[in-house]
Amino acid sequence: MSTLELIKYISKEFSDKGIDSSNVEAEAIVQDVLGCNRIALYLEDIILSNNQSLSIEKMVERRLSGEPLQHVIGKVIFYGNEICVKKGVFIPRPETEILVDEVIECLKNYEIRDTSNEIRILDLCTGSGNIAISLTKALNACKIIASDISDAAIKLGKHNAKLNSVSEEIDFIKADLFDVLSKYKGSFDFIVSNPPYIDNKHLEKLPDEVKCDPIAALDGGVGGLDFYRRIINNAELFLKSQGHIFLELADGISKDVSSLFRNANNFSDIKIAKDLNGIDRVISAKRI
Repeated sequence: MSTLELIKYISKEFSDKGIDSSNVEAEAIVQDVLGCNRIALYLEDIILSNNQSLSIEKMVERRLSGEPLQHVIGKVIFYGNEICVKKGVFIPRPETEILVDEVIECLKNYEIRDTSNEIRILDLCTGSGNIAISLTKALNACKIIASDISDAAIKLGKHNAKLNSVSEEIDFIKADLFDVLSKYKGSFDFIVSNPPYIDNKHLEKLPDEVKCDPIAALDGGVGGLDFYRRIINNAELFLKSQGHIFLELADGISKDVSSLFRNANNFSDIKIAKDLNGIDRVISAKRI
């Protein structure tokens, strides 16, 4: 069977199983096993070894069983960076790249208030470390504290930082949001987070693939607002004067989170950034 025939065959199996983007996923699996880019799949007919054929077969079986493609392949590309993913740690999604974009854009007009000329960033609920790593690689001089309550996330984040050659610029700390971070009060130019934001009454209705993420990384409590409330109520203590906070949003909660910022009385310049589908995706504010 030729490479193109194989992709067509896998794509049909995925499509019959109700998997969206079946052809894209079939290509991704074959690319991963062959170690080639997408164009190479169509420019030449690559002959697969027995081991490669067996690997593809096993990966297809895992995907058909409902395992997320990201777990099957073991990595994602986030903001141009390779990020390893594992079961038990939240899978980075493309829409989170908007948060990284917003931080970088804000920095264009941000005055650094540190004699070291170094941007200091706190990344809460860091997961695989994708946000911290992407910001570190995109910015000339920054120091990031990346925290998460999960041991598995901290371990994976450290691995990804090493993989992307930014271990020296990121300190991974196990913490429940701001807990154990008291020595960093008043020291951050930016706080960023993609917190758990699924309304707990909707957890059972999530697609099976999403349920493969750890519940702790999804459950945002009543209305999905628990983590936003905790972060906003404490962020002032950890931000420098005129420092900024950026939070990813779930669909439909931007007004509620905006109200949390307004009620805190310590923030101004509340802004919303939309994703490519026109959904409110990132909210930002500046400490007064």
